[in-house]
Amino acid sequence: MIKFKVNNSVSVSHIDNKELLGVLNKKSIIGVQNAGQLVTTPNINVPLGALAYIKPKAIEVLTAARMADKVSKPQKNGVWSNKAVSITVKEYTGKTTPDDGLADNGTEAKTNYSNVLRGVYYYTTHWMATDIEEATIGAFQDTSYRDSQINAAMRTLAIDRNKFFFRGLGYKGLETPIYGLLNDPNLRPYITVSDNGEQTSSTYWKDKTPEQIKNDIVAAYQTLIDQSNSLVNEELSTGKLILAIAGGSIGQLSKANQYGLTAKSLLKEEFGDKLEILSIPEFNNADTNSDVFYLIFVPAGEEPTCINSYVEMARAYPIFVRDSETSQKLSAATSGCIVQFPLFIVRYNGIGQTA
Repeated sequence: MIKFKVNNSVSVSHIDNKELLGVLNKKSIIGVQNAGQLVTTPNINVPLGALAYIKPKAIEVLTAARMADKVSKPQKNGVWSNKAVSITVKEYTGKTTPDDGLADNGTEAKTNYSNVLRGVYYYTTHWMATDIEEATIGAFQDTSYRDSQINAAMRTLAIDRNKFFFRGLGYKGLETPIYGLLNDPNLRPYITVSDNGEQTSSTYWKDKTPEQIKNDIVAAYQTLIDQSNSLVNEELSTGKLILAIAGGSIGQLSKANQYGLTAKSLLKEEFGDKLEILSIPEFNNADTNSDVFYLIFVPAGEEPTCINSYVEMARAYPIFVRDSETSQKLSAATSGCIVQFPLFIVRYNGIGQTA
C-alpha cells in the first residue's frame, strides 16, 4: 500500500498535496474539469480551481473501504464518456487421466473465455453553502460548513457506488445492463441450507446449533470444491475465502452451545486465517424474503473473482459563485459488479429472515 503525506488543512490542489493529486487523477479516483479557471468576485478574490475547496479529508471519505470494497478491491475500467466496458469471464476446465508410462499428453486442460459487456452509469450530486450558513456553523464548529458539505457529497457518491456493486441498477437510459453481486447472470442459483433435523424442521440459523451452522459453511465449501474441479482446495494455501453473510443473520455465528463453542470459533478451527467473515446489509431478505450468504474463493494474484468496476469515483467541476451562494457539481461513473470467475462463488438461502 502506498502512503502519502497530506496536509488536510489545505486544498487537495495545494502544492503540499501535489503528489497525492497526481495519483488520484491517474487512477481516476477524482478527475478535474477546467481546474485552472480563475474566478474573481468582489467578495472572493482568489483562484477557484475545481479542487480549491476539496481537502484531502474529503478524498478519504470518498475512498473509505465500504463492504463492496471488502468483497472486491475497486478496479478502474474504461474512460469517461464510455457507454460500456468489456470484461473477460474465465472458467477452467479439464481433468487428469491415468499415466502408465506409455500414455502421451492425456486430456487437455482448457480455459474457456467469454467476453461480457456491462453498461456505464453516470451519476451526480452537488454541494452548496451560503455565507450565512458558513458564518453560523463556523462559530461553533472546528471545521467549516463548506468542508462538511463537500464531505457529505463525497460520501453520497461512495454510498451509491457501494449500492450499485451489490444490486446493479435498471436505469432505462443504459445501452447495456449493469448487474450487481446479487443478480449477476453468470452466477449459479441459490442452494437452500439443510434443515435442523427436528420434528418441527427449520433451516433458519436461529433454530440450529453452532455445529449445524458450521456444517452449512463446510457444505458450501465442498460445493465450491466440486464446481471448481478441486481448484479451490488445491489453491487455498495461497488464496483465501470470503464468507459474506446477511447482517440480519450474522449474529447467529456468535451463539454458544453448552460448552461455550460458537459457530465462529468452530469455523476458525476449521479454516484458520483463510476465512474472512463479512456482514452485508444488502444480503438481508435478498432472495424470496430470505437472508443469504455467499462463500467466495479469492485466488492469489491480480485476477479477482469479481470485479468492483468503476470508471471514475468522482469528477469535480468548477466552483460556481452566485451572490452569497457557493456550489459545485460532482459526478462519478460505475459499471457495477462483474463476476469474472463464477466457479469460485456459491450462494445459499434459507438461513433466516430479517425483520
